[in-house]
Amino acid sequence: MAHSYDSHDVERQTDPRQVRRQTGSGRTGAPEAEAQHPGASQVDPRQTDTGQQPERGTSWTTGTPTEMPRAKTSPMAVFGLVLGLLALLCGLTGVLAPLAIVFGIVGIVLGILGRKDGMQRERTGKGVATAGLIMAIIGLVLGVLAGIAFVLGAMNPDLFIPAQQQVGDLMTQVPR
Repeated sequence: MAHSYDSHDVERQTDPRQVRRQTGSGRTGAPEAEAQHPGASQVDPRQTDTGQQPERGTSWTTGTPTEMPRAKTSPMAVFGLVLGLLALLCGLTGVLAPLAIVFGIVGIVLGILGRKDGMQRERTGKGVATAGLIMAIIGLVLGVLAGIAFVLGAMNPDLFIPAQQQVGDLMTQVPR
């Protein structure tokens, strides 16, 4: 016996609003849908053999994994975040200003590339890249300021004599 295939079969199978949970009488689905298609399946396609709904990423009708791959975070965005964080930490120390400048420049480049890569289909990480970009910029600015302060201090040590005297005075006042 040949089964006629029409668009109503596909609609009923893929539209979860028309499928009801199995009742005590053993019948499922809308009565009017069963009247139109007497050979329709009597099993709720959303339930698996254990009576639970399938996990996320599976088809409601067959319970098989869906063909859509999960989005992956852009590696450039992650590296941009790591280098931005390193640039910020090195810039805050002041002593590691040259490293802050290098990490900041590389972090900015990777942050920009990570933002572009994060906007592509099947990729995520735009926010991660943005955070890395911001931290890399701040770290670069701090590194440049610390480098300028170091150069000015080396060229003219008289600029920092008042600051050194104040630090010395504070150190004598601290109880030991």
